[in-house]
Amino acid sequence: MHAEPKSNHNAVRNLADDWTPERETALLLDLCEAQLEAAVRDSDQSVDSLVRAFTDLADASRSITELAKQLTVQQSSTANATELNHCAQDISQLINNAVVAFQFYDKLAQRLGHVRHSLTTLALFVCDRTQAQQRGHWEKLLTSLRRLYRTQEERAVFDLVSEGAKAETVRAAVVGDTLHTASGGIELF
Repeated sequence: MHAEPKSNHNAVRNLADDWTPERETALLLDLCEAQLEAAVRDSDQSVDSLVRAFTDLADASRSITELAKQLTVQQSSTANATELNHCAQDISQLINNAVVAFQFYDKLAQRLGHVRHSLTTLALFVCDRTQAQQRGHWEKLLTSLRRLYRTQEERAVFDLVSEGAKAETVRAAVVGDTLHTASGGIELF
């Protein structure tokens, strides 16, 4: 005989007289927003540690380069010093490449912030039946949310969604843009 798990009285609500599909939708959107917020908060801590590590590596690389320059001046045989200098330059280049590649996190955090705001705004919107029932209010909501999206890539995806594109089309557009921007270099957003 298995004991039934104790249920958390907050996890299961009684369906009260004020139950509406809109309210339930809003609650689930709030849940999604809270999960996104927790994920961003947790990843912020990890990213902060990585940033400190990259900063320390860059400082160490500069110190090695300076020592290599001093060895070159002080010694008649410069082979080891030259090799040390090349290694320091390689480390510096690798750090720079990692920092550029690391920009994904800034872009991710920005996008998740937009999603969080959109979910919260949508949750509030759908609970107001007067607004939710009028097409003009939906158009104002979309216009308001579109302002969040700053990059051309984000706006193109938003426009596809707001024009009624199918999920597969939107995913294909996102994958295409992701492959395009992943080719290298610093992207300003």
